[in-house]
Order: sequence, then structure tokens, then C-alpha cells
Amino acid sequence: MFPRLTKDARHSARTSPHNHALAIEQTSQDLRHGVRMLGKNPGFTAVAVLTLTLGIGATTAIFSVVDAVLLRPLPYGEPTRLVSLYEDRTRDGFPRKEFTPANYADCKTQVQVFQDISAGVEDFFNLSNPGGDPERLMGERYTWNIFSLLGVKPLFGRVFQPEEDRPGFNRVALISYRLWHGRFGADPNVIGRDSSG
Repeated sequence: MFPRLTKDARHSARTSPHNHALAIEQTSQDLRHGVRMLGKNPGFTAVAVLTLTLGIGATTAIFSVVDAVLLRPLPYGEPTRLVSLYEDRTRDGFPRKEFTPANYADCKTQVQVFQDISAGVEDFFNLSNPGGDPERLMGERYTWNIFSLLGVKPLFGRVFQPEEDRPGFNRVALISYRLWHGRFGADPNVIGRDSSG
């Protein structure tokens, strides 16, 4: 019924400049027709535009989170070489438990497969200074070598020193950028200031 086209005839029909011009003309006609139809029904147009806006906005927000959390590498020197260690105490009801100080000390001296080991635990701290109300903050206690292990430096001030791990030594704190801005007004003179904790 329909004549069979040779391979060359099909190829030249697909690649003909006339076909490209025809496709562009048909697309522009479709766009003009679509714009006219949207203009005739403003309620539908508003709903369609709102739906597209919300969809694109939600997709952008979700991708931003996925990009920051999953796709970008961690902001540390060698993130692929970092691991988290926990004790398995499933029998006691704790499948992921932090190391005890004694087990951390044993790990630090006896385990040779890691370049370095640091420990940290969540804790609450009281922040108070003259002229301000005391504030209860959630933070972390870390061993002195956490910054060298992660390959990062503080924006201002210094990192912890080895002697500051010993009991009874003056306590030293590094505060977050957000706390520095919110509580201390981004004052660079906060370095070395006393605070009870």
C-alpha cells in the first residue's frame, strides 16, 4: 500500500533542511496557539503557572539539600579516609554506643590501622559573661587532636593543645560561627574571654 523507502531516502528525508524549517514552523505555531488558549482562560493560566512555580521551587529546594548533604564532599582534608567508631553493646540494648574513656585510651595506643584517633561526646554547657544572661548550650567535648584529624582550622583563635586533655587543666572552648554572631555580635575580641561552663 505504501511504497517502501530506501535507507538513503529515509536519511535524506530526516536531514532535509526543509524538514527542519517545517519542524520549527510547527513548533512556533503550537506555541502561538498555546499562548492564545491561555489568554482565553486566565483562571486555568493562573493555576498552571502557580503549579509550575511550586513544582520548580520544591524541586530546587530538594536538590539544594541533596546537593549539600549527599553530593558535595565533606569539608575536610581527606573525607574518604574518615570513619566513625562505636562499641556494639546490642546485648545491653545499645547497638551503637560511644567508647568509654578507658576503651578509647586502649584503642589509641593499641590499634595501629588508623593514622589518628579522636573522641567526642555530646554535652550541655552553661555560657555566661558579664552583662548577659546565662545560656544553656548543646555542644561537643572533643580530644585535643580533632582539628588536625579533620584537617580544618578555626576562623579565629587556635586549636586545642595536647596538655588541655588532662584533667584539671584550664578548659578551652571553640564556639560556632552562628554562636559567635548571635551571642557575641561577631566581636573578634571574644578570643581569650572567660566564660563559666
